[in-house]
Amino acid sequence: MMSAVFWSYPVALLAFAVLPRRTAARYGVVLLTATAALVTSRADLATGASFAMTLAIIIVLMAWLTRRHAAIERTLAEQTITDPLTGAFNRRHLEACLAMAIERRNRTLEAASLVLLDIDHFKEINDAFGHSAGDDVLKRLVALIGGRMRSVDILFRTGGEEFALLLSGARYADAMLVAEELRLLVADATLTEIGGRISISAGVCELQNGQSGYRWIADADKALYRAKRTGRNRVAGRAPGQRFGSSLVDVPIS
Repeated sequence: MMSAVFWSYPVALLAFAVLPRRTAARYGVVLLTATAALVTSRADLATGASFAMTLAIIIVLMAWLTRRHAAIERTLAEQTITDPLTGAFNRRHLEACLAMAIERRNRTLEAASLVLLDIDHFKEINDAFGHSAGDDVLKRLVALIGGRMRSVDILFRTGGEEFALLLSGARYADAMLVAEELRLLVADATLTEIGGRISISAGVCELQNGQSGYRWIADADKALYRAKRTGRNRVAGRAPGQRFGSSLVDVPIS
């Protein structure tokens, strides 16, 4: 009977290998208590204490290792979907999130709007002050937008100075207001150490029935192109029901 308690060591290891970490830890405590009591009842107190100590060390070590492993897995997963410079999500994650928004639209008719943002004349900042100054602008812009976002909104960096903001539950009119608020917020902020102000242009599109993620991005991009072509520092949108070739609605500079 006493020899059987030594199986508690591999059983404890197996528990952390196949069970969730918290469940395995609780199971380890029960195993430790039961086997330590059994050893103490069949042998002397010193033997029971020694057995309990060694098993406890194994359980604590495995709990730490599995927690560490989970943290590393989370970090690696975040790195695959996150822009390392700004901390915003990347285009790969954008495509996945658009697919989920489309699925929710198909199931529950939940609204969603996409805002594409582009820093005006960003190349001039890099050319005049260097890429480090440009990187600083990008990081400050993400922090500024992050302060305005709701918890359900998601910001992505899709290119060098290009960003996308997915607004869950937002109709076209609401998304236009958010985009205009962000435009004014950026225009009033100092986002560079070198002085001066920057501006952004934005294109807005609400998700429509039967629209693919590719078409959704393309329509918002057309709106963004219109905003930049008509003077920059402005917001343009493709209203629901507009044909692809129809004119866009612009919000002029305030």
